[in-house]
Formats: sequence, structure tokens, C-alpha cells
Amino acid sequence: MTIQINEEHLQDSISAREVEVLQLISLGYCNKEIADQLFISRLTVETHRRNMVKKMGFRNAYQLVVWAFKERVFV
Repeated sequence: MTIQINEEHLQDSISAREVEVLQLISLGYCNKEIADQLFISRLTVETHRRNMVKKMGFRNAYQLVVWAFKERVFV
């Protein structure tokens, strides 16, 4: 399953790689699975997740996923 990205809603708030991580988070993948899919380390996934939460001013990744769907980042 893939989720299409509505790039106009991102407004340069998160990077392309962070969007890839967010897409996999929203599909229910854990950090290890995301790392394997993107050929990066688990720690890099955790860093991307933490950076997105911080950039957007949220408290956790759950709020990030809710925001992405609410703002129609994924179509």
C-alpha cells in the first residue's frame, strides 16, 4: 500500500526524506521496519521522527500523523 503525497500542504516544513518516514509511520511501520525499507539505520529513523515532531511543534509522532491526514498531506 502506498500513500500519495500532496506537496502543496508541506510548505517546506519537512524534508522529502522526512515525508518518506512519515508515510511509513502512518502505514503502521515501526522504526526498524522503516529503516529496512529506506536502507538507513534505526537511529536515523528516530532522528527524522524526532525532528519532524520538533519542527511542527508537536509532542509525539501520533500528533504528526493526525496533522498529516487532517491537512491532507496524503491524498
